[in-house]
Amino acid sequence: MNIVPEHVTGISHPMVREIYLKKDFGNGGLKHEDVLVIETMPHEKSGDNLDYESFDSYLIDILADLDDLKMQAQSKVGHFDRVDIRSH
Repeated sequence: MNIVPEHVTGISHPMVREIYLKKDFGNGGLKHEDVLVIETMPHEKSGDNLDYESFDSYLIDILADLDDLKMQAQSKVGHFDRVDIRSH
């Protein structure tokens, strides 16, 4: 079993920096889940505070395209159990 994340190539989206498939070993490592991780591009901050309104819009744009991103990834790597979105 390979525990090194598998980078998914050939999928582009203006707000996605990287997509990879990893194994998540929960419950004491007895069972694992295949997790598609979508890392977003860094979100611009205004000063020391995050502009929450624009951040919400940023995430809504990614979520609107999530089904398409999942279908593209599934055609490249096969089945996965869940999707994690990591924002920067």
